[in-house]
Amino acid sequence: MEVTVHDSALGEQFQGRGAEANLIVIAHPDPRSLGRRYRVTPGSVLEIGRSLQTEISFPEVPSISRRHARLIYREDAIMLEDLGSRNGTYLNEEQVTEARPLQSGDRFQAGAVVFKFLHEADTENAYHEAIYELVIRDGLTNLYNRRKFHHEFEREFARARRYGRPLALIIFDVDHFKRLNDTFGHLGGDAVLRGLAHAVEELIRQEQVLARVGGEEFAVLCPETQAEGARVLAEKLRKVIERLAFSGSGTTSRVTCSFGVAVLEASMPHPDGLYAAADRALYLAKAGGRNCVVVAEAEKKE
Repeated sequence: MEVTVHDSALGEQFQGRGAEANLIVIAHPDPRSLGRRYRVTPGSVLEIGRSLQTEISFPEVPSISRRHARLIYREDAIMLEDLGSRNGTYLNEEQVTEARPLQSGDRFQAGAVVFKFLHEADTENAYHEAIYELVIRDGLTNLYNRRKFHHEFEREFARARRYGRPLALIIFDVDHFKRLNDTFGHLGGDAVLRGLAHAVEELIRQEQVLARVGGEEFAVLCPETQAEGARVLAEKLRKVIERLAFSGSGTTSRVTCSFGVAVLEASMPHPDGLYAAADRALYLAKAGGRNCVVVAEAEKKE
């Protein structure tokens, strides 16, 4: 691919061949997206756009074109080019009309989204990463928090709806948690939640999203997963949890969880519909004796 280099002094801009870099979102219409990080690795070509088929997609931002801009990691530089976008791409407030090399600390704008570009070795990286982790992590379990979960849920729901892809949701919570708190005290209850989260996390794949969404309630978002696959995962989680034993105040107690599973149906135009279906299945699991998995019934076709 031929690109026109705006500045020939590449040695000053590029800090080491083969080094990774990061794009960090520092301005976005939705505050939940602030701090999002995108890795730029050697040899990569990353498109930014509203289309869900771009590597860095913002379908929720109308000011971004479907294919807005592109980053190309060349041997001697990481280049930024505009792809004929409607609102233009701006590097350090100057419109990009030809491919431009990026240097650490640069800011560029695509529509209403502003990125900061940092080489991996830049000490500012650690600062941004620490701040972002504080925003998206649950302080007790170190899982994703409710805010992060719902952000990912909305994005994945939109992708699955647009492309007709399967999407499953698992919601589970701890059975008789009040009794556990009464037995072990609140600090003991916290220890139960931490231990449970650690055990469950071992079974979650990279593309899945595990979060603590309430006091003793957790959720797993499962892209590209049908009902049976989600049921199997929920059953694995259930069995791992029921084998856990927690001791305190001179007593040992087992912990169990109830699980509700639901999959995206054509009748669900909004994420709330899928969440409500999984929540109803969880209620049935509780009513059915707890420590079990219930899958929401599929929509009946006329």
